[in-house]
Amino acid sequence: MYHYVRKFNKELPFFNFLHERDFYKQFNFLKKRYSFFKNGIEDLKKSNKILLSFDDGLKEHLKVGKFLKKNKIKGIFFISSYPLIKKDFLTIHKLHLIFGKYNSNFITDLLKKFKIYYNEKNLFKVFKKQKKFLKKEKNIENQKKIKLKTILNNIAQENPKIINKLFNECFSKVKQKKIFKNFYMSSKDIKKLNEYGMLIGAHGNEHLVLSQLKNKDLVKDLNLSIISVKRIIRKNITLFCYPYGGSEVFNEKVVKLLKEKGIKYAFNVESKNYFKNSDNFAIPRFDCNEFKHGELFSK
Repeated sequence: MYHYVRKFNKELPFFNFLHERDFYKQFNFLKKRYSFFKNGIEDLKKSNKILLSFDDGLKEHLKVGKFLKKNKIKGIFFISSYPLIKKDFLTIHKLHLIFGKYNSNFITDLLKKFKIYYNEKNLFKVFKKQKKFLKKEKNIENQKKIKLKTILNNIAQENPKIINKLFNECFSKVKQKKIFKNFYMSSKDIKKLNEYGMLIGAHGNEHLVLSQLKNKDLVKDLNLSIISVKRIIRKNITLFCYPYGGSEVFNEKVVKLLKEKGIKYAFNVESKNYFKNSDNFAIPRFDCNEFKHGELFSK
């Protein structure tokens, strides 16, 4: 599982990403040990195959897709539709940009300025993997940021307007427009990715925790997500990736709706292998950070 694969940007000194040169190193590392997907999703049933997946529909993924095409390999790209429809950032990415630009002290002061408070009692109820990251993290600054991100991720599910206020405080409208232009793939980019022979899947509309949505909102989010991507590539969408990942972010109701909408495979985030008898609606994925050359870039 990959997200950001890019170069360092001095305007975002704290941004978490995998440097593109490390992606190429990791690709060669994996290539020596595994066979990659070449025929499509049916390779799931074959032993010792590895699938590279990329979440969120980020601009740099077009370059990645071109690289995979050159190497005659299938990658899977999960697209969140909200940026395509609304021409605005996903709330989760607004947070990434805020944390990429400022340190924890600034963000703490920002929360005080806007009088944002959160009861930490159930902080990791939904975002359980963040708790695991916190336990492993030894750097004090990173520990602070993990807690702050989790607080704001929880708030974002309940009231995204608060995140919008913080984002507008940190980035001018002119700056937002400039960043957005090169942040997400356009419809044209996604079509090109499809032409490269890559697998295209849906990733929710607003990148929300689906298990927490009311039925009406859940149906709307899934409909927008699947229909939007289908219209772009003119193919039925059979692949889906749960936003955030983890067993707590989806439930039987979500799976039932996905099946009704023609989804055949849904991907999760768990550090374990997929087997022939595994649940096709909870397909686990390893984070790229768990492998050699997958460390987040540090200036």
